[in-house]
Amino acid sequence: MPATIAYAVVCGAAAAFIGTILHAQIIFFGDFPLTWGAVVSLVAAGLLFIYVGLKTLRVWSTAVAGIVAYVLVAWSAMDPNNRFIVPMDYVSYFPGPAIAGAIWVYGVAAATLVALVVVARRLKRSR
Repeated sequence: MPATIAYAVVCGAAAAFIGTILHAQIIFFGDFPLTWGAVVSLVAAGLLFIYVGLKTLRVWSTAVAGIVAYVLVAWSAMDPNNRFIVPMDYVSYFPGPAIAGAIWVYGVAAATLVALVVVARRLKRSR
């Protein structure tokens, strides 16, 4: 059990770190920002959470990975010296990065919930 917890924590931290770096990738079409990095970050994080649950055969390990990722991302977003996630307070100045940051911060919770449902159904089917 300690190995499963450690594995989930490391994978959650990796998802938070990589996703926080990748989420800021934006393509602008005129003034319209296409925040593709945030979407790719969420898909990658969700797939990693699913992988953790299926590898360990435990639904709760998926939750641990998702919670760790969310806590680290939210902590980074609330840091006043943050240089990675642009808060929504600056959406009028930096619309693309602020929208990407909001998608990433709130999307981690959604990706965790989706991963929990997928893992629970898959493990239930296999038993």
